[in-house]
Amino acid sequence: MMTLEMVIELLKSAKKDIFYDVDEEERDVYVTVKDFKGFDDDWHEISRDYDKDLVKSIEEKIEAASVSSEGDLYRYYQFEDFTVVWGYSSFDV
Repeated sequence: MMTLEMVIELLKSAKKDIFYDVDEEERDVYVTVKDFKGFDDDWHEISRDYDKDLVKSIEEKIEAASVSSEGDLYRYYQFEDFTVVWGYSSFDV
């Protein structure tokens, strides 16, 4: 069984490619994969290079350890006593 502390340690392994915030009261972990760099001079989106293999591996481990998962854009991974909400920074553009 994966605990909240174990999830946080897993997320820390991708420190430059993942931002996360923990809502202690609600027991939610909000994960944002940093895939957006900004805009060019013509206001076209610039993607940020990140370690896709590492990020995918982390998400797969979280999914495998979760009780259930759902969502199309944002993924919600439900554990016994907390939830991981997985998204990408490009979703907020």
